[in-house]
This record gives sequence, structure tokens and C-alpha cells, in this order.
Amino acid sequence: MARLFGLLLLLLPPPPVLLWAQLEDKCRWNVVLNKYRSLGKGSEKFVEQLPISLVELFRNMKDLPVDLNEMYLGFPYYLRINYTCSGENPEAFVRGGFLKGLVPIVLVTFSAPVNFRKWKSERLQIEMEGAPFLSQGTCMTEEGCILNWFTPMPMKNGSLVMEVEIKSNRLGELIRNARFLVNINGFMKREKGKLIFTLGAQARGITHRDFINTASRPVWSTVGQAPVLILGGIPDEKMILISDSGFDDFTLVELNIDSCWLGSLECSQDQFTASIFDTISTESTLFIRQNQLIYYFTGNYFNKDLKSHSSSNWVRVLHNRCIKKLCPVEIHSNGSEYLMALSGGNEEGFFYFGTITDGKVNFKRMPIMRSLCDILKASACWLHWVVYQGEEQRFFLLMEFAQGNKTSFQLLVYRALATDSNFDSISMLFQIPPFIPLGKDMDFVMLLGMETYTDYPLVPKGLFHNPFSKLLFIWGNAILQSYDYKNFIYLAEFPKESVIKYMTSSYRGEVACVTETEEIWFIVEGSFKVYQLYPSEGWNILFALSHMEASSLYLHNETSISIFYDSMGLQQLVYQVDDQGEGRLLKRLLPVNEILVYQQLRHTTYEITDGLKSTLNYRNLCPFQMMQLEDLPAPQKYTRLEIYHAEPPIISAESGYHTKVSLALYQGLVHHLLWLHSKYNKPYADPVHDPTWRWWRNDKQHKAFYYYQASNFQSAFGVYINMNSYGKDYTKRTTYLFPDYIYLDKGTIYSFSIYLSSRLITRRARTLKIKEELRLAVTLTHPGCVSVRVKEQNIMSQNGILFKVILKDRLVCFDQGISGHNLMKTSVLIKVVGSAGKCFLKTPSGHLMQGNTMIPMFIGCPPGKRLAFDITATLKYNKEENKRYFDCVHPDPEMPCFLFSDVFFPFFLIQDMVTGESGSFNGSYILKVIGGGTSLDDIVDYSEADIFRYNSPEDNTNSLIWIVKSNSTVSQSFSILRHNTSGIEWLCLENSPCYDIVPKNIYSPDFYFKVMVSNRGVDKSTYCDYQVIFLLHVHGLPLSSNRALLYLLLSMTIYLAIVFLYVLYCIIFTPLKKCWNNFKWKFNNLINTDTSSSMSLPSNSSFRSTSLQISEDTVSRRLKSKRNS
Repeated sequence: MARLFGLLLLLLPPPPVLLWAQLEDKCRWNVVLNKYRSLGKGSEKFVEQLPISLVELFRNMKDLPVDLNEMYLGFPYYLRINYTCSGENPEAFVRGGFLKGLVPIVLVTFSAPVNFRKWKSERLQIEMEGAPFLSQGTCMTEEGCILNWFTPMPMKNGSLVMEVEIKSNRLGELIRNARFLVNINGFMKREKGKLIFTLGAQARGITHRDFINTASRPVWSTVGQAPVLILGGIPDEKMILISDSGFDDFTLVELNIDSCWLGSLECSQDQFTASIFDTISTESTLFIRQNQLIYYFTGNYFNKDLKSHSSSNWVRVLHNRCIKKLCPVEIHSNGSEYLMALSGGNEEGFFYFGTITDGKVNFKRMPIMRSLCDILKASACWLHWVVYQGEEQRFFLLMEFAQGNKTSFQLLVYRALATDSNFDSISMLFQIPPFIPLGKDMDFVMLLGMETYTDYPLVPKGLFHNPFSKLLFIWGNAILQSYDYKNFIYLAEFPKESVIKYMTSSYRGEVACVTETEEIWFIVEGSFKVYQLYPSEGWNILFALSHMEASSLYLHNETSISIFYDSMGLQQLVYQVDDQGEGRLLKRLLPVNEILVYQQLRHTTYEITDGLKSTLNYRNLCPFQMMQLEDLPAPQKYTRLEIYHAEPPIISAESGYHTKVSLALYQGLVHHLLWLHSKYNKPYADPVHDPTWRWWRNDKQHKAFYYYQASNFQSAFGVYINMNSYGKDYTKRTTYLFPDYIYLDKGTIYSFSIYLSSRLITRRARTLKIKEELRLAVTLTHPGCVSVRVKEQNIMSQNGILFKVILKDRLVCFDQGISGHNLMKTSVLIKVVGSAGKCFLKTPSGHLMQGNTMIPMFIGCPPGKRLAFDITATLKYNKEENKRYFDCVHPDPEMPCFLFSDVFFPFFLIQDMVTGESGSFNGSYILKVIGGGTSLDDIVDYSEADIFRYNSPEDNTNSLIWIVKSNSTVSQSFSILRHNTSGIEWLCLENSPCYDIVPKNIYSPDFYFKVMVSNRGVDKSTYCDYQVIFLLHVHGLPLSSNRALLYLLLSMTIYLAIVFLYVLYCIIFTPLKKCWNNFKWKFNNLINTDTSSSMSLPSNSSFRSTSLQISEDTVSRRLKSKRNS
């Protein structure tokens, strides 16, 4: 028995060929969308795009660290997360995982929008923790309820594609990470409480006749940007498959198009059919071809902005044109997406170039004046395929020309010389040989004109181009490849009897081909090998192992519907019929690496060594024993991925289950976190470089109080918010894998090390053959733009070699651009010679191919960099230089004032929003005053002519606002300023808007300048075209000489008048007062005298009455005389 066991061990192949690949995981994550009103029930489509209000909820959170004056909103959907395990009670298993401490970690990655001119170009990811929640229903006990974890499903303006990755916190059950596409579906609407499609009606269920014995067809879309994928080819039905999850789920929809056939002698059709042939999905628009008719439908995405472009019905374009084929452009460029429509019939030799920008579709005929046949003076020609190269704005054409009874094929390049002009050019790049080269026992044949050919015709069908590697394929019943579009190599391992009908690519070094007989072939860029995946021995082994594991992924009766790449790898859409005759449409990951591993079994050789003990040794096809990456830099600086983190509020309940209130609070906090990110574009740099700094700065001092309140069960709704749980991560942990892509700014260096250990174990072998076995090759797509150095270090003690690879931008291939705009596409290919398709590493998630990696690179100004006005450094330096600082009478901490008479020294910061780094801007720049006003409400923008007059030192109209104090050079009529050397002196000359400002109060006049700072065209230290516009408050402006003289004269007049009146008062007032007093004294004496004389009258009554009458008459007469006088 032991001997038998030993023989079995000998029969097992050595590493890296391992047979125990697990085809299906025991446990899998599941993700669906729920709304707040139906948490834990059913699933939703991602249709709603407007946030919901949570103001009333947050107003009740008075004892939590939230700003009650903020307008808190929430996203319309939640992610409902759970997992299922085979052979177990799913509810009990989930509860068991929760009690063991299992918490799902959710990473939502947003795609960067296509139109970077309208939307912010950035790469963003948020990490959240799931909140456990028991669904409310008829359950009477906890065991009867269903447990799920919930997180908000965030959105970002301009991003329609979101990738959701679920991973565990390494507690509880071991569940493999899972990724899902959760995309916004703009082709559905809610009507009478139900969701319906806007582009057609949901059709019947899928039947056998829809897919059995049908040919597979490509899924064409803009890579990584199309939220909704469509697929046609349903026999005799104007139906398409539509999916907003990458075909994880799908719906069969019947389109509401007219199906009018316009075939004629000038546009002949072999047959009329209702089937939809070519389908292309872009970011917001879907295209289909039915016979010779082209339709498009624009979805309703962010309706406030795209309201005018969204469709209510299919729109037919290119009326009365004979269209025979659509050709996709899978990589967007210049802020737009593209496709080509090839003409046939009497319009043969023309094609229509379609441009899609924010849902607006525009087609332009190419060539502009004459057809390609007329330009090339061909009696008959046929255009078979067109590829668009966006960076150089040229087209590669595959054309067939009639030559008597024979035809020939050529590869041509066409270019419109200028936009909106009638001038274009066309030239031949390569004459395709008429016959297939003879390549027996060879991997490839270089087509130099001296090779031997078979008598089998070479019939090309199409083209494929990778803009990152500049690799161009000509495919048909042969595969030709070229990196310079002129010198081609024939891949001899592809059989001439097979005919490729479409190609698909990951654009990261992998290409898959599908033939007319549904064969699947695989190509690794940078090598000359072609691998047959299906049918093959490797596929048979995979199929046998799946049946041994009782897997339902692979069945005998199945039809391949499509092969396509997505972010998870090569996918296959198949229609399966089980033993009971039930059919289903299934998307499955095509395990390319596993198939290639199993393919090696028939190539594995062995030898029996002679000696005292005979030994059976297997020869490993891989040139190295182990490959390890070392010294990889922190990824965020090069991948430009901004990462936020958010955790659910802490619940004080003993069960640990969340409530609807806490989930709504979680929703509002995540929304506010991303809102702070989107609004963080302050021209004034904050003291702390973080978008979330202002959120908690006033509440962190009370952090201990909030914690005390929650720990004593006194917080509102039993919820505690940990302020450290919401923020931005600047240091992502370094992994031991190459990044998916990297960005290179001017002079940026990216370096890493690769350690390779040899299979050879003897000292003699180490010294003689290790260098021959272990050879590293680094291939650059644009060697004139990026340089590479490889340093080799032999580590004999470990039987290996350490290669140090240093990539560096050469500073010459990009001018200047806005952050994330119009980046140059290139790549680097890192391969161990002889390792392609032979070296694999077994991991828990499957096999990984080693020794051949292509890294796409973007050269230019990377996303996430900005210029900001450094108010802190500016104030400090101005105080030191001017020996003083006077702020405004009413200071504003957000906008400090500067005195007009002081020299102004501005400072600026370069803020890296990805890494959190912030450093002084040391380059050159141009400063312009582009607007201004006497108050914040009166600021106006100046015209271009005014900007020149107010800022240019060459102005002679006496209109300058400012001038550079030190000597400065001039670029484009404006002064060039430099860091720490250029001081600004305010002038405000006679014809400037800040001249002669009328004061509004007793304080000196002030003015708000709208200032623009840009380094475009004057700074050679970076590829970034930085620009910042900010307001500068200057006070203490002087008055004009006339107004100052007027104010002086007026002031002197008033002053003299006051003095004169005072003197007059001092001189005249005392005599006047004395005269008045004398007058009053005399008058009083007179009255007193008369009164005393009237008191000595006779005793008899008559005499007294007469005397009294006489005295009264006398007094009255005297008073009248005094009044008259």
C-alpha cells in the first residue's frame, strides 16, 4: 500500500502545475439593492439618481456631533449583503457568522467620467463596513428573522459605473472576496409604481430557440464606462439582451423600432430579418444596427444636465444611407466616445465617424469629398474594417481591391488634416500577402518579402488595436501583428482552416479570439504563442474536474453566446440545457490560467537519472522556480486613487443590531462625507489639507462628552458617532502585485525589484547557466518618452537574481494639461524570457500567470493635483517683509485684508488630493486681475481687452492695476512671477476700475480683486496646467488727486466755517447777553414801579374804582407803545 501511494506521488506533476483547483466556492457573497422603505425585501434596479432629504432626522440628533444647520441628504439605495453556503441553512449560517464576529467590508470604486471637461476627472473609492440589521416582518423570535448587512450605495456626479468589492474582516467564515458591477440604469423609469424600460417592452421569457445553435457575437462597449450592456442576435426577433450588472442578471427586451427595410439595387441586402446585428454600448447611449438601419437611444442620466439629450424613442440616424457594419472604438479619448458606420452599396468606400459627448450624437462622413475608391483610383474596392486612433486622430483601414479576377488586401491610414476642412490624406502602410506564409514548426514568421508561402489564400476580416501597447492585429484566417504598423509578424500556430469572427481584449496584455466554429484562442501580448482554449485537452480536464465536484458551471449541452472582458477578467456568456431540458443563460468566468495549466500536462517531460538510486524527475517548463516582487512603492501616488472610509454608527443595544434610524443616519453621514469631497475646491488653502477637516473641528473638543453620553445609554436613539470613523486615507498598504495602471508626471520615477530563483540546484549549474535561464526583458511602447534602467544583482547563496527596474519620464512627450485631461497612453511590458503561458502561481482565488505583465501608463498631469493660494505663508512673509500688517476694520478670518501701500508677496501651494502631500509651488506663473468690485455683491468679470489693459506692462492707456516691483520677464505681454522673488506693487492708475473709489463710510476705501494665477506656458517643472482663481481684499486705497483736493477744500471750508462761527460766538455773544440782561432789568423795574404806585389809592370806593381804571388804562397804553416800538 505504501509503495502504491509512493507511485501515485511520483505521478503527480511538480509545482506550479496543481490540479486541485476549486471550481466553486463553498460560500459566496450576495449583493442586491434595497430602498429605505423595503430594507431586507426583494431587490431594486439602480434607477433613482436624486438624493433624499434627511433633514428632519438629523434635527432630532441634538446630542450628536452633527451640524443642525446643515442640509443633510442621503443616497436613494442601500446595499444588502449576505452570503450563502452550499448544503447549509443560509439564515442560520449568516447568524452564526455574525456571532463569530464576521463583518463584510465594502469597497465601492467609481469610474472616472468620460467628459473630463464637464465632470471632475478623478479616481475615487470609499470603504465602508456593513451594519447588521434584522428584517422586520412576521418573525416572532430572532431565529425567525433574516439577518443582512447594509451599507449606503453611494453615487458620484458623472460616474455611472460602480464596482463593489466585498471582503470579510477575517473573522468567522472564510469567504473569498467577490466583485460586482452595480451600475445606474438610465433606460428605465417608474410609471404607475412599476419600473418599465424606456427603449422597449420587457419581452417573454428566454426560450431554447433564442440561443441554441446560434452563433456567438461580441459585446461591444466603451471599456469601463458603459453602465448598461446590450447584446443582439436573437433569431428573427427585434429583441436584445440588456443588463446593468455586466450580465450577472439580464432582461430580454423587445425594441420599439419601425423595422423598415429600405433595400434596393443601390443598397442590396442578402435577406431581410428583424434581428438586431451590431450592438454598441457607450456611457450614456446605445447603438444598434438592423439590416442597413442605424438607431441610437440616449439614457436619462443626471437629468438636470442631460435633459435635452435623453431620448424617449429610438432615433434613426444616417437616413437613406446604406450601412453594412458598425465598428466600435472601445477606448474613449479627448472627453468623447466614438464609433464608425461602414457604408456599402453605392456608397462603398465611405464611412461615417460618430462622436458621442454627454449623450449628444454627431456623425461625419469620411472621406469628406471623394470615396476611398476614387482617391486610390481603384475600379472596385471594399472597406472591411476601420480602427480609430484617438491620440493622433487617424484611422486604420482594412481594404480589399479588385485586380482582375483576384483581389488584394491593404492596410491604409487615413487622416483628416484639419478640423472642419475638406483636406485629408490617405497612404498605404502594409500590403497584406495574398497567401498564408509557411510556418511549419515555427512560432512566428517575419514578413520581410523573402519568406515562403503556401497556396492557401489569406483572407483578413478585421483589425484590432491596443492604444496602450500600439499593437495592431490583422485577423481573419491568419493573425498578423505589428508594433509600428509597417513590419508585421505572422503567428504561425494559428491554423489557417480557422477563421476569426471577432476579437476581445483586456487592454492589459491579453487578447481572446473567437472563430466561426466557436473555437476560443488566447494571445499574450509580447509573445508569439497562440493558445487554443476551447476545444483543448486543458478544457477537457477542467470539464472533468467540474463534474467530479458536481459543479453546475459546465454542462454537456451548452451554447456559447459571447466572450468578453470586464474588470474581473475574461467572461463567457453561455446558454445551458440540463438533463431535464430546462435552459438557463449564465455568465461565468473563463478560467484561462487553469486551462493553460492543464494544457501543460501533455508537454511535461521527465527523465530517469542513473546511479545508486534511480530517480524520476519532471522537467518544469517555467524558466524560474519562484518570482517575487520587492520594493514596490506606495500605490496611491501612482494609481491616483483617492480613498475614503466610513463605519456605521455604534449601537448601544446589547444585540448589536442596527435600526432604521441608525441606518438612515449612516446614509446621511456617508453622503455628507462625499459631498465634502466634491465641494472641496477652495482657492484658499486650509491650515489642514483634508476635505473633512472642517466637518468635525468644532466638535472634537467634546469628543469625550459624546462618548460618555453614549456609554451611559443617554444618546439619542442609542447611537454614537465616532468622528474618527469618517475621513480620508492617504497611506494604502503596499501589495505585492503590480498596479493596474500608473500615472507619470514630468520626471516621475517608478521603480521596483523582481527576484527570480532558478530551478537549477547544483553549484556547477548555478555558475554556468543561471544567467541563461533567468533573463528579464522590459519593453517600452514609447522609448522616446519613458526611459528604463535594469540593474542586475546575482544572489548566488539563494540561487537567484535580483533585478532592479527604474522607469522614468523623459520630460519631452507632453506639453501641459489640466489635471487628468488628455493624458498620453503608453505602457511597459515586463517579461521573463520564455515564461509566457508556462509559469503560474497558485493562489486561493485561482492561478495567476507570472513572468509576463503589461502595465498601462498615462503621461501628463495626473488627477488629483491642484494649485491653492497659501494664505498662511502669504500673511507670515508679508508681515516680515513689510515690518507691519494692518487687517480690515471688520476682519474676516476666511479672507484677510492687505494694505494697498504695502508690497504684496503671494505664495501658492501644490496640493495632492491623493497622497495628502502639500508643498510650496516653486515654479513660474502669470498673475492677472480678471474681475473686481467694491463689495462681494458688485464683483464683475472683465473682458479680454480690459484684462490686457489692467495687467500688461506693455499697456499705454494708463490703466494698470499692479506692477511687479522687481525686474521680470514678459510672456504673452504679461509679467512672469516667480516664487519668493516677485513682489507686487499696487497702482490703480487713472483708467483702472479701482481708481478713485468713493468711500462708503469714514474708513478708507477697499476693493475686491478677482485674481487668476496660471503657470501655463511659463513653467517647465511640471506637465500640469495649474490655475486658481481667488478673491483678494485690499484696503487703504488712495483717492484721486482731484477728489482728494475737493475733499481737502471741502474739509477746510467746513473747518473754517466752524472756527469763524466759534470766534463770532466768542466776540459777539457776551455784549449781546449783557444788553439783553439790561433790557430785561429795565423792563422789570418799570413793571415794579407801576405796581407800587397803584397800591397808594383814596379810601372811598368811587375814587378807588376811578383810579384803578385809570391805572389799568395807563399800563395798557404803555404796553402797547412798547410793543409798537
